[in-house]
Amino acid sequence: MKKNLIYLVTFIILLAVAGWLISENTGNSTLEGPENYSFSIKDTAAISKIILSDKTPSKTVLTRESRGWLVDGEDPARDDAMEIILETMYRMEMRNFSTERIRPEVIKHLEVFGKRVEIYQNGELYKTIIVGLPTHDEMGTWMMIEGADAPYAVHIPGFNGFLSSRFFTESYLWKRRDLVRMDPRNIKEVKVIYPDSLDASYTLRVFSPDSIYFLRASDGEVMSNVSAAKARMFLGAFKNLSYEGEIIPSDPIYARRDSLKSSTPAFTIMVKDIDGKLSGFSAYKIKGEAQTIDFNDPTTFYDPDRLHGFINNDRMVLLQYYGLRKVIKPLSYFINSES
Repeated sequence: MKKNLIYLVTFIILLAVAGWLISENTGNSTLEGPENYSFSIKDTAAISKIILSDKTPSKTVLTRESRGWLVDGEDPARDDAMEIILETMYRMEMRNFSTERIRPEVIKHLEVFGKRVEIYQNGELYKTIIVGLPTHDEMGTWMMIEGADAPYAVHIPGFNGFLSSRFFTESYLWKRRDLVRMDPRNIKEVKVIYPDSLDASYTLRVFSPDSIYFLRASDGEVMSNVSAAKARMFLGAFKNLSYEGEIIPSDPIYARRDSLKSSTPAFTIMVKDIDGKLSGFSAYKIKGEAQTIDFNDPTTFYDPDRLHGFINNDRMVLLQYYGLRKVIKPLSYFINSES
């Protein structure tokens, strides 16, 4: 009888120890088995929203709408960036477990440097992944599913590199770089103003595809003998006119935005559609670097490649002369030379 009691007590103790070991091994995991490292999302078409945030703090909300992906509910998202993040979610998978030795350090780095990625499918929260730093060999990225037992090294089979750079949290990096984006068939009027040369400034008005007029800004005169072909090419350039990059508060020049806006621009372009909606921008010259300036050559006083700009007198951006080459045309460009 005593022997049976000893066996029973021993059995209960062993069960308790086993239970403790299991609980220690799983930690606070609310997931089971493969769910702890099931990083791949095969049905990316069902993803309706992605929220990316970190502790800087920085946060971006990407939502799928009928007209495409939007950034923070307002601006169209870059197609290339959306394709990359969705493909990454589809293809990424667990490469290896984290060892007991490095696990505490990896978890600490995830808590401090991790990017929280909340993924919604059909309006419901589907999965939250914490994206961390690259692995030591930079061939994987430490990630952890919220509620999982441990972090795991994640990679894309066949891809050599880390994935954390694909999950950026800054809204301005997700925005499509639209300066003006308008279907040429919907353009009613374009006004181009060069403040230092009104004779080169003009207003282009479209009455029909075969009826385009130019009015000289200096006196309002309707110009004759204009090139319809050049006018159509000019209008076509507004279908996808882009800026180089957005200027944000951390950029030194941002502090001077008000004084810059109160100065005289190099040129202003405004486009009106058939519904009367206006879109446009102003551009301002950038002073050249001291080492590039030749005081005997005024053309060296300013940056030959870039300008500062404001879209609709609001968003501050960096512009390129090359990217604007098809729309910064003087009035004389459209006038046919007399034979």
